[in-house]
Amino acid sequence: MNTNALPSEAISIYNRALENTNRGKYSLALNEYQQAIKMYPYFIEAYNNMGEIYSIMGDREMAISTYTKALGIKKNCKILLNLGVEYYNTSNYEKALEFFLDSVSQDQNFTEGHYYCGLASHNLQDFKTAEHHLQKVVSFDSKHQKANYLLSHIYYEWKEYQKVLTCLDRIWNYFEDKSFLNKYYGLCSYHLGNFKEAEKYLTVALETRPEYAKFKKYLKNLTYENKLNELGDIDKTIALLEEELVSRKPELRDITKLSMLYIFKGENEKAENIASQFKETMSHNG
Repeated sequence: MNTNALPSEAISIYNRALENTNRGKYSLALNEYQQAIKMYPYFIEAYNNMGEIYSIMGDREMAISTYTKALGIKKNCKILLNLGVEYYNTSNYEKALEFFLDSVSQDQNFTEGHYYCGLASHNLQDFKTAEHHLQKVVSFDSKHQKANYLLSHIYYEWKEYQKVLTCLDRIWNYFEDKSFLNKYYGLCSYHLGNFKEAEKYLTVALETRPEYAKFKKYLKNLTYENKLNELGDIDKTIALLEEELVSRKPELRDITKLSMLYIFKGENEKAENIASQFKETMSHNG
């Protein structure tokens, strides 16, 4: 607050209003802010705080009117942001964006102004502009949870999975919803071909959030994908082994390997049939 030329009594009343605001005594605080403004008509901070109180009380019209009066005194990035938020909360994203952009034009390093520019642009489906402003936010505050969260959604839709993981890495230690993080770590790892990592993260996500059950199909596929990594082409391995067993008598280790290969494919019934037939053949021979 700029206290130059501010009457000391107006400052005292302003401070009492702050205390009453914190106590939830909004009507009393509004009266005190109005008294302070009568003593000093250019008391922009008092106008801003009044606008915030009207917003809390649900009186959007008075909030907008009060913020507008404050801007008539001086353009201020915080007040521009607050005014934009009033329009944002009514889903008027275009009007809101005008004020958010004006706020960052007043201060290029205004973190929350850039965040709301990104948020409004995202709602307007302008994802490139949203990315630009959200990247500004994380350049100022790399651990900004909301900005990284929203960026991760954008990059996931663009299939830029490594960038998603970079965003999530920044907030892993601070983001409370670990099931969300595990889900996206798992999905991105899957798309990047890191199947063991994907299986680990998706399993944790499923255990903590049952509503993620739709990702069970990923886990089912991952078992097969992992085995492909470890064993190579399972179908080709099965075909070669079966072809080999046509020309020679199968041994127990051959049948065990063949059964396991079918189990890796999820064809448990076929695996059981192969084992049963082998046992039956051995009993007849015995």
